[in-house]
Amino acid sequence: MAVCAPVMSTMASVLTYDVVDTPMGPFTLGASDFAIHSAYFSKPSSVPAAGSDDHHQRHPVLALAKEQVQQYFAGQRKTFSVPVELQGTLFQRKAWTVLNMIPYGETWTYTEQAEGMGEHGKARAVGMANGKNPVCLLVPCHRVVGKGGNLRGYAFGVDIKQSLLEFEASHLSKSSDN
Repeated sequence: MAVCAPVMSTMASVLTYDVVDTPMGPFTLGASDFAIHSAYFSKPSSVPAAGSDDHHQRHPVLALAKEQVQQYFAGQRKTFSVPVELQGTLFQRKAWTVLNMIPYGETWTYTEQAEGMGEHGKARAVGMANGKNPVCLLVPCHRVVGKGGNLRGYAFGVDIKQSLLEFEASHLSKSSDN
């Protein structure tokens, strides 16, 4: 009798973590062998144990993500090309997809994002979906603001959101097209 091993999705696989130092504090990346699953600003006390640097250099997805985040904060990158795997509802994934349409250095309102999704009148639901974005910065939820440009919630604090927007505005003409 043959025994078959179960096939596991990448979400069931073990994630490897690494941390990038940024002007806004530690930025934690979590990756499977195939994609980034989590990316978030973290307090130094909450950063996962990182393991050996040699292991991270051999982890191609994690190494690529770390390099791209460093390029972003050096003003050399506007978009990210590292593979990400987004787990969420259909509505959340739709909201996160539209976030990538917002150009570097620009902002949209929650209403504009909802309209970009074809979900008129669902600005509040869009805000809730953005708050669940598992890969901040890589999927730029910080580029969404309230009516009149008011900064509304950000999972990592409005101060970090403001700093990211100011950073992009100051590097707009200096960045390459990446």
